Amino acid sequence: MKIGIFTDAYYPIISGVATSISTLYKELTKLGHDVTIVTFDFEGYKEEEYIIRIPGLSLPMKGLKSHKAGFANKKRLSYLAHLDLDLVHLHTEFTIGRLGRKYAIKHNLPIVHTYHTMYEDYVHFVAPVFKGLLRYIAKKYSRSFAYSANEVIFPTVKVKRKFDEYHYQGSSNIIPSGIYLDRFKKINFESSDVLELRRSLGIKDDDFVFLFIGRLSREKSIDNLIHEFEKVHSEKPNTKLLMVGGGPDLDMFKKQIRDLKMDDHILFTGMIPYGGIAIYYQLGDLFVNFSTTETQGLTYIEALASGVPLLVKYDDNLEDVIVDGYNGFSFTNDEEFKQLFFDVHKNNVLFNEITRNTTKSIEKFSAQTYGKKVHDIYTKLYKE
Repeated sequence: MKIGIFTDAYYPIISGVATSISTLYKELTKLGHDVTIVTFDFEGYKEEEYIIRIPGLSLPMKGLKSHKAGFANKKRLSYLAHLDLDLVHLHTEFTIGRLGRKYAIKHNLPIVHTYHTMYEDYVHFVAPVFKGLLRYIAKKYSRSFAYSANEVIFPTVKVKRKFDEYHYQGSSNIIPSGIYLDRFKKINFESSDVLELRRSLGIKDDDFVFLFIGRLSREKSIDNLIHEFEKVHSEKPNTKLLMVGGGPDLDMFKKQIRDLKMDDHILFTGMIPYGGIAIYYQLGDLFVNFSTTETQGLTYIEALASGVPLLVKYDDNLEDVIVDGYNGFSFTNDEEFKQLFFDVHKNNVLFNEITRNTTKSIEKFSAQTYGKKVHDIYTKLYKE
């Protein structure tokens, strides 16, 4: 089939959505589909024959400056005139998604829509004063857009339950975005390269490393992570918190750390291109996260694939990811973080066991499984 994937976020933008779509493109191509990606003309992009770039305007809001928007009008639709698609797969509800929907309606094509982002959690970027109103609008718009698709894909049961709250009753499937698990395995990395990276970041041989990888933004509850880590560090000085990633609130978190006089113990790498991120997982002893705003959280799965157990705040998106006492531990109250760490750290047998178990429970999150399940939905709709 000829598939059109429409997204507001794709490389060179670094995000979970971009990674998910890249994986889907590769797997669908392996299965024999002819795939075209339609997205914005982000600064620094390179020409690729399977990607159509649409002009757009950068958003002025602080946390969204790397994103673009525009109008899904006839001029934009003309960019797609030469396509002869069999099915449209939307990965956004906004400009490029609306453009894809118009193309599908014009040509009477089936529409699949993947809902990636919980917009209720991001309204503070747009207008903090009107958060309540914007949350209401986000719910209404998300449900309305979902109803315009023939099939909706939710990456986790968490997102499905949220749409149940929206009273959405359309056809849907839960399909986690897949990753290439093998590229994160320890055997892919030379110990000398890992050691060199540790030393370049100021991590000593006997340091115990808490690892966070992700967007440095306030909705991720990073301030809580920093606060709870400081409590651990006060009792165990050879601990470090490594923060890998960039984001709109980086300066705010750096100030928090300076005020706590933790500059030497909480380290920032800045933004790392996705192609180079895998080795950073090899620096961690425990993967930590306090966020409850993830739709899926691919970094949790990448950590497990890397052999790093989890110590994270529980959320529904982790329902099939973490098994307490098997591949890590979760908590619901921030105060539990410190005690859980010491319970694990003081028990070498337990810590070694959960570390060994990390890679055993994540095969369902493989890229190949992801591609096959999406392919099955395409085939069903095309036949119908």
